[in-house]
Amino acid sequence: MIEREVVETNPNVKFEDIAELDSAKKALQEAVLLPLLLPDFFTGLRRPWKGVLLYGPPGTGKTLLAKALATQGKTTFFNVSATTFASKWRGESEKLVRILFEMARFYGPSTIFIDEVDSIGTKRHDGDNEASRRVMAELLIQMDGISSAQANKDNNTSSTTTSSDKSDTQSKPKNVMVLAATNHPWDLDDALRRRFEKRVYVPLPNKEGRLQMFKINLKGVSVSKDVNFDELVKLTEGYSGADIANVCRDAAMMQMRRKLEKANGAFDLMSLVNNKEFQQELDAPVTQKDIKDAIKNTSRSVGKDDLKRYVDWTKEFSSV
Repeated sequence: MIEREVVETNPNVKFEDIAELDSAKKALQEAVLLPLLLPDFFTGLRRPWKGVLLYGPPGTGKTLLAKALATQGKTTFFNVSATTFASKWRGESEKLVRILFEMARFYGPSTIFIDEVDSIGTKRHDGDNEASRRVMAELLIQMDGISSAQANKDNNTSSTTTSSDKSDTQSKPKNVMVLAATNHPWDLDDALRRRFEKRVYVPLPNKEGRLQMFKINLKGVSVSKDVNFDELVKLTEGYSGADIANVCRDAAMMQMRRKLEKANGAFDLMSLVNNKEFQQELDAPVTQKDIKDAIKNTSRSVGKDDLKRYVDWTKEFSSV
């Protein structure tokens, strides 16, 4: 059931398709890609990171980074969430957690991506549900406990059976890296936070990042020569990547809306399917006015108070 539900195929997203976020990209490449290319170097004290936490405001590209890692990481990629471990049977949820990590070690090197990890690993209190506490405890044990150490010991023991098996095991170390994303890092349990050895802040895009995002999102449509990207970057101060994507989508629909307003709704939609002239008019280039109107219709989704909370948490707990 876990293999059918959570093993991710190729999402077809590359790191080059993501604007900015250089620190997050470097952290993921160091945690996953480099150990695959240099397995002999990443041993002992230089062992790969076991856990990486991506945190920041919503819409900044945390899940997109995970998709890029699944595309280019060349590891078995498990994409799980809170519903993956949900069960009505007592003891079944924590068993699913254990089986997930056993499968990850079996198919290693593997990456387990937990989106919205705060829904699983919130701070423990006296009034918590017993089932959620057991799931949390099992997750902590599997990430960094006796179970993980025993799995590594078993791998080393089995690799000594024959010389050929030993060389094959050493050439393909079965590392398991847990990648998680959250919009509320302050809600994470202290023990779980400690197990994420690298905690990477994914902030709102800066000027250069917003410029790249406009160009990436408008790549599939024709753009008028009057579009001034520098002005658009200034108008979108404080916008997230998802906000800018919504602005570009809204701007691409402006021409169609103008056509509908002129027709006052008095036309047959089916008759327009084969009307090439109408379709050509809809494919008119996106203008500066279209994008500015879309910016007016799209408010930013992250407030200043929220940003201050992320900055304060970063100063205290960030590891990059």
